[in-house]
Amino acid sequence: LHWFSLVFTWLRVALFCMVGCCDLGTKDCVFCDVTRNNGFNIVYEDNEVIAFHDRSPASKLHLLIIPRQHVGTVKDLKPEHQSLLSKMVDVGKHLSMEHNQVRMGFHVPPFNSVNHLHLHVLSLPFKNLWRKLKYQPTMPWFAPVNDVMTHLGE
Repeated sequence: LHWFSLVFTWLRVALFCMVGCCDLGTKDCVFCDVTRNNGFNIVYEDNEVIAFHDRSPASKLHLLIIPRQHVGTVKDLKPEHQSLLSKMVDVGKHLSMEHNQVRMGFHVPPFNSVNHLHLHVLSLPFKNLWRKLKYQPTMPWFAPVNDVMTHLGE
Protein backbone atom coordinates (compact mmCIF):
# COMPACT_ATOMS: atom_id res chain seq x y z
CA LEU A 1 0.00 0.00 0.00
CA HIS A 2 2.87 2.39 0.77
CA TRP A 3 4.39 1.89 -2.71
CA PHE A 4 1.00 2.48 -4.30
CA SER A 5 0.75 5.79 -2.46
CA LEU A 6 4.22 6.84 -3.66
CA VAL A 7 3.48 5.93 -7.27
CA PHE A 8 0.10 7.65 -7.13
CA THR A 9 1.67 10.83 -5.76
CA TRP A 10 4.32 10.91 -8.51
CA LEU A 11 1.72 10.27 -11.21
CA ARG A 12 -0.38 13.12 -9.86
CA VAL A 13 2.61 15.46 -9.93
CA ALA A 14 3.55 14.33 -13.44
CA LEU A 15 0.01 14.88 -14.75
CA PHE A 16 -0.19 18.27 -13.03
CA CYS A 17 3.04 19.39 -14.69
CA MET A 18 2.28 17.91 -18.09
CA VAL A 19 -0.91 19.94 -18.42
CA GLY A 20 1.11 23.07 -17.82
CA CYS A 21 -0.08 24.01 -14.36
CA CYS A 22 3.47 24.29 -13.06
CA ASP A 23 4.81 26.25 -15.99
CA LEU A 24 4.05 29.77 -14.93
CA GLY A 25 6.98 31.35 -16.71
CA THR A 26 8.90 34.21 -15.21
CA LYS A 27 5.90 36.43 -14.45
CA ASP A 28 4.51 34.18 -11.74
CA CYS A 29 7.62 32.14 -10.94
CA VAL A 30 8.06 31.89 -7.17
CA PHE A 31 11.83 31.51 -7.53
CA CYS A 32 12.10 34.72 -9.58
CA ASP A 33 11.21 36.64 -6.41
CA VAL A 34 13.31 35.00 -3.69
CA THR A 35 13.76 37.44 -0.81
CA ARG A 36 13.80 37.26 2.96
CA ASN A 37 10.63 39.38 2.94
CA ASN A 38 8.93 36.62 0.94
CA GLY A 39 9.80 34.04 3.60
CA PHE A 40 12.95 32.51 2.14
CA ASN A 41 15.74 31.56 4.55
CA ILE A 42 18.61 32.83 2.39
CA VAL A 43 22.10 31.67 3.36
CA TYR A 44 24.05 33.08 0.40
CA GLU A 45 23.47 35.49 -2.46
CA ASP A 46 25.49 37.33 -5.07
CA ASN A 47 24.82 38.82 -8.51
CA GLU A 48 24.36 35.39 -10.15
CA VAL A 49 22.88 32.95 -7.63
CA ILE A 50 20.89 32.67 -4.41
CA ALA A 51 21.05 29.79 -1.92
CA PHE A 52 18.34 29.13 0.64
CA HIS A 53 17.00 26.36 2.86
CA ASP A 54 14.37 24.07 1.34
CA ARG A 55 10.97 24.58 2.96
CA SER A 56 10.56 20.82 3.34
CA PRO A 57 14.06 19.47 4.03
CA ALA A 58 14.85 15.88 3.13
CA SER A 59 17.97 15.81 5.30
CA LYS A 60 19.76 17.78 7.98
CA LEU A 61 21.11 20.15 5.32
CA HIS A 62 18.87 20.71 2.31
CA LEU A 63 19.63 23.83 0.32
CA LEU A 64 18.38 25.03 -3.04
CA ILE A 65 20.70 27.06 -5.22
CA ILE A 66 19.03 29.01 -8.00
CA PRO A 67 20.19 31.42 -10.68
CA ARG A 68 18.88 34.97 -10.29
CA GLN A 69 18.03 35.03 -13.97
CA HIS A 70 15.20 32.68 -14.91
CA VAL A 71 16.32 29.40 -16.46
CA GLY A 72 13.47 26.94 -16.88
CA THR A 73 14.61 23.47 -15.81
CA VAL A 74 17.56 21.14 -16.14
CA LYS A 75 16.18 20.21 -19.58
CA ASP A 76 16.59 23.83 -20.71
CA LEU A 77 20.31 23.94 -19.95
CA LYS A 78 22.62 24.63 -22.88
CA PRO A 79 26.43 24.61 -23.17
CA GLU A 80 26.46 28.36 -22.51
CA HIS A 81 25.07 27.62 -19.01
CA GLN A 82 28.22 25.70 -17.98
CA SER A 83 29.75 28.62 -16.08
CA LEU A 84 26.46 29.25 -14.24
CA LEU A 85 26.22 25.58 -13.34
CA SER A 86 29.84 25.57 -12.13
CA LYS A 87 29.09 28.60 -9.97
CA MET A 88 26.04 26.84 -8.47
CA VAL A 89 28.15 23.76 -7.70
CA ASP A 90 30.94 25.83 -6.15
CA VAL A 91 28.46 27.60 -3.88
CA GLY A 92 26.91 24.25 -2.94
CA LYS A 93 30.32 22.79 -2.07
CA HIS A 94 31.24 25.83 0.01
CA LEU A 95 27.95 25.84 1.94
CA SER A 96 28.07 22.10 2.62
CA MET A 97 31.75 21.67 3.50
CA GLU A 98 30.95 20.85 7.16
CA HIS A 99 29.13 17.70 6.03
CA ASN A 100 30.92 14.45 5.19
CA GLN A 101 28.53 13.14 2.55
CA VAL A 102 26.70 15.47 0.20
CA ARG A 103 24.51 14.80 -2.83
CA MET A 104 23.80 17.47 -5.44
CA GLY A 105 21.40 17.25 -8.33
CA PHE A 106 18.23 18.30 -10.11
CA HIS A 107 14.78 16.82 -10.46
CA VAL A 108 13.97 16.08 -14.08
CA PRO A 109 10.61 17.26 -15.49
CA PRO A 110 7.87 16.33 -15.00
CA PHE A 111 9.12 15.41 -11.51
CA ASN A 112 10.21 18.91 -10.53
CA SER A 113 8.04 21.18 -8.42
CA VAL A 114 9.07 24.61 -9.76
CA ASN A 115 10.04 25.39 -13.34
CA HIS A 116 13.01 27.52 -12.36
CA LEU A 117 16.36 25.76 -12.29
CA HIS A 118 17.25 24.76 -8.73
CA LEU A 119 20.14 22.64 -7.55
CA HIS A 120 19.42 20.48 -4.51
CA VAL A 121 22.32 20.29 -2.04
CA LEU A 122 21.65 17.52 0.49
CA SER A 123 23.66 16.10 3.35
CA LEU A 124 23.35 12.37 3.93
CA PRO A 125 21.65 10.46 5.43
CA PHE A 126 18.08 11.31 4.48
CA LYS A 127 15.26 11.70 6.99
CA ASN A 128 13.36 8.66 5.67
CA LEU A 129 13.13 6.12 2.85
CA TRP A 130 10.74 8.27 0.79
CA ARG A 131 13.24 11.14 0.76
CA LYS A 132 16.06 8.76 -0.11
CA LEU A 133 14.10 7.53 -3.13
CA LYS A 134 13.12 11.04 -4.18
CA TYR A 135 16.79 12.06 -4.45
CA GLN A 136 18.20 8.73 -5.67
CA PRO A 137 20.74 9.25 -8.47
CA THR A 138 19.89 5.89 -10.05
CA MET A 139 16.26 6.87 -10.59
CA PRO A 140 15.10 8.61 -13.78
CA TRP A 141 13.61 11.57 -11.92
CA PHE A 142 16.86 12.79 -10.31
CA ALA A 143 19.92 13.89 -12.27
CA PRO A 144 23.19 14.12 -10.31
CA VAL A 145 24.95 17.41 -11.01
CA ASN A 146 28.09 15.66 -12.34
CA ASP A 147 26.00 13.84 -14.96
CA VAL A 148 24.38 17.11 -16.02
CA MET A 149 27.75 18.86 -16.32
CA THR A 150 29.19 15.98 -18.34
CA HIS A 151 26.18 16.03 -20.67
CA LEU A 152 26.53 19.80 -21.20
CA GLY A 153 30.19 19.37 -22.06
CA GLU A 154 29.46 16.88 -24.86
